[in-house]
Amino acid sequence: MSLSAAEIEAVVKDLAPRLEGGKIERIDQPDRHRLILHIRRSTRRYWLQFVVHPRFSRLHLLTRRPEEGKPAGGFCNVVRRHITGSPVQRLLHVEGDRVVILHAVQRDVLLRPSPVRLIAELVGPGSNLILVDDSEKVLGAMFTANSPRRRVLPGGPYQPLPKPAVLPPKALVNRFEDVSASPDDELALSRAVHETYREMEAEAELDERRTSLRSVVRERQKALRARRAKLAADLERAQDAESLRRTGELLKIALPDLHKGQSSIVVQDLFDPDAPEVTIQLDRTIAPGENVERYFKQYKKLKAGRAHTEERLRESEEQLPRLDALEAELEAASALGTMNELAERISAEGIVLPEKRHARTTKAPAAGPRRFLSADGMEILVSHNRQENHELTFSVARGNDYWMHLLGWEGPHVVIRKPAGKDVPLETLLDAAHLAIYYSKIRGTDYAEVIYTQRKYVRPIKSGPIGSVTYANVSRLAVHPEEQRLRRLLDARRAHRSESE
Repeated sequence: MSLSAAEIEAVVKDLAPRLEGGKIERIDQPDRHRLILHIRRSTRRYWLQFVVHPRFSRLHLLTRRPEEGKPAGGFCNVVRRHITGSPVQRLLHVEGDRVVILHAVQRDVLLRPSPVRLIAELVGPGSNLILVDDSEKVLGAMFTANSPRRRVLPGGPYQPLPKPAVLPPKALVNRFEDVSASPDDELALSRAVHETYREMEAEAELDERRTSLRSVVRERQKALRARRAKLAADLERAQDAESLRRTGELLKIALPDLHKGQSSIVVQDLFDPDAPEVTIQLDRTIAPGENVERYFKQYKKLKAGRAHTEERLRESEEQLPRLDALEAELEAASALGTMNELAERISAEGIVLPEKRHARTTKAPAAGPRRFLSADGMEILVSHNRQENHELTFSVARGNDYWMHLLGWEGPHVVIRKPAGKDVPLETLLDAAHLAIYYSKIRGTDYAEVIYTQRKYVRPIKSGPIGSVTYANVSRLAVHPEEQRLRRLLDARRAHRSESE
């Protein structure tokens, strides 16, 4: 469970005197749900962690320096851009709610200060971190939203969550009421919160791993049981092989009495001591000898397949008990180490984790990518969707063309056609970067970073979703979107399309 309103109030009351007046020196985003602010106040260093996980939303200080994670992108870059080097002016809890606001200051290129707020909505499902300027404009958000219920988009107005009219009883529960700071341990409350959630997250990770592996084992069990039933049916049919051979022999004896066009023949079963009469079905469209050959051919096929079927059935019968034992061990496992060992055994059994199913992508419009001309007269191509990302990058673009993408955010692939013997000027790069931002989910942001390289350094990720790539030799470009530049690009495209029509 996430921190309650009472617990958040207690944590903020504990943290505010330590952090206010401190300087934000660094910002990291270890994963999609966490943001860590490195804060120095006098000679002390603090690491303030916000977690906006649906089940474990909270804030507290870390008790040791966090390990460096992957290079940050997206929201973390926006927050870095605006508040790195800023003092923590205030840390406030919104009374009667699970919202915390960190007041800071950003400075423009002329070092003029203006207030910004980092708003932590620690409400469990729907938790978010949102950076807002003094005009209530959203500068960036950990998770964007665009629905009738709520819009959280860079460049748009900030809409606060509706404050609960009455707090439920659980919101008033404080599990850490008896924990307080002491001269020996000023981080006692943060330490208690951290330890509590470390255990809860470990249990959740264990359960998630168990559920994933259980699903794999059960899918395999289901497949094996279905295969066993089919093989048993095949084996039962294979028991008829001998009767097919006897029928072929009887037809061979009766061959002088057969003629083309017969649909059946009645003969005595000489292989039965009582020699009863039996009726043998014939294919009237083929010669008598071919009917005989057909029965012998079916007999040989069933006989040959019988041994293989028996072997496969035996393998299935042997695998099922092992899988049943693995499932029992999965249910009993109480540590991630044990779970990982079981995962290795599952892999050794030849069971493969199911691939993630990606939503079907719509086909690219017949018109192909969007086309623009830069201020320098160079062609810029912008894709519409994931499928077209792949097509534009790997079917349309040439090796020396420039390829561009937003850093840390989903968005279109952008290609700049590079004329032979010419370099791509900065103005063209900026034009392309503006289009990459405009056609992404962060349209309206006042800052973003893009990466660019030549197309020959971009490779598709074979096991990844369509449009996913790896790249090398990249350069970064910091962009503050200019309305006039964007309007020029969009107006020129509209005019060209009107002329074409």
